[in-house]
Amino acid sequence: MSVENSSRSMLARALGVLRTFQPGEPELPLSEIARRADMPKATAHRITTELVTEGILERGEKGLRLGVGLFLLGARVPRQLVLRDIALPHVQRLHHLTRGSAFVFIADPTGANAALADAVRRPHGPGHGQQTVEETQASEQAATRVLGAFGLATGAHCGAGGAGAQTAEVGRVRHQGFAVGRSATGVTGLAAPLLTAPGVAVGALAVARSQAGLDVGLAAAHLRAACAAVSGELQRSPELMSAV
Repeated sequence: MSVENSSRSMLARALGVLRTFQPGEPELPLSEIARRADMPKATAHRITTELVTEGILERGEKGLRLGVGLFLLGARVPRQLVLRDIALPHVQRLHHLTRGSAFVFIADPTGANAALADAVRRPHGPGHGQQTVEETQASEQAATRVLGAFGLATGAHCGAGGAGAQTAEVGRVRHQGFAVGRSATGVTGLAAPLLTAPGVAVGALAVARSQAGLDVGLAAAHLRAACAAVSGELQRSPELMSAV
């Protein structure tokens, strides 16, 4: 094996380790990382040790977690910065109009899930941390469906069932301009696409709160208006288009 191929192989393995972490999983034991990354535990140990040294991973009480070094790198991503800066005033307004938590997501070019870029969360009292998690999950579910329907999120799970059911779901999302996600306890998330060209989404805005407190029709109208404003700014500015 050439030095170049060996380097690429090691890089691919390190990225595979990082991608084993999923939303809502702050720490993973080494054995689970090795299983998910499909590599021997000894190899996983060697790679994770190097990543800890570089600050990309950290050691926690129950295993390993993503490190501050990775966060600092991610915070410099141009697409995230552009979308967040443009979208934030509209996300703040969504939060005010719906009294729910509001989110900015970007399309993940390497997988199915939408990636959270920023959020304006509604306040929760002590002991309601799980509701915050479920609002994020419901919004991510809705945003992933939107990005799958509008073409950038590859392999997005747009609905249960076979290809026919997924095709129907994609058509429904594209027709109504938004998608819905729900948690097991009734938290509802709505997401609509941010478009840089007709039918092509680079991200999504979302809102979420308990189903009892959310007027879906009104929230969807506010959400579509916010997405139209952000999309228009992206489309009118070639320098922003090139950044995303």
